[in-house]
Amino acid sequence: MQPTDVTELYYPSQLIPNYTNYTATFQSNIRISSPLYHLQIGPPFQELNPQTTNYFNCNYSTCDEPDDQQLLTLINERKERRMISNRESARRSRMRKQKHLDELWAQVICLRNENHQLLNKLNHASEIHDQALQENAQLKEETSALRQMVTNMQLMNSPNYPCLRDVDGEPCSGSSQNE
Repeated sequence: MQPTDVTELYYPSQLIPNYTNYTATFQSNIRISSPLYHLQIGPPFQELNPQTTNYFNCNYSTCDEPDDQQLLTLINERKERRMISNRESARRSRMRKQKHLDELWAQVICLRNENHQLLNKLNHASEIHDQALQENAQLKEETSALRQMVTNMQLMNSPNYPCLRDVDGEPCSGSSQNE
């Protein structure tokens, strides 16, 4: 025991007022716990001065104790019911929060799947777009080449330029034109 610890506290009989109904609630030991001190108020009321009042002359099993005991029992039952009710309320609250969290996770999974599908569709559309651009470029080149061929054929078959063709069907060079 440390020097600051108080194990029991006794009051002199002159300082104790005459309480009729309230002293029975202090019959049980009251302990105040703290790292600095320990205070214990025990059932010393009978030890103080048994001749001070008629109430102190009663045994604990007589007088007003049954009413006070019933009151304490009722208070303890209410505390117990409130504690149980609070536990149940907290449990329901945790269950609601867990359910909400589960629903949010389900939404996250659903949105991730939808996002994945949309990305796949976007990638597919991009591939098709790139293929279409390549085809268009190729077709433009082919169109340009065909136009050039048509232009060349038109020039070869033109009556204004008879020497453009050689006997073999090959275009003639500039030197054969003069011959």
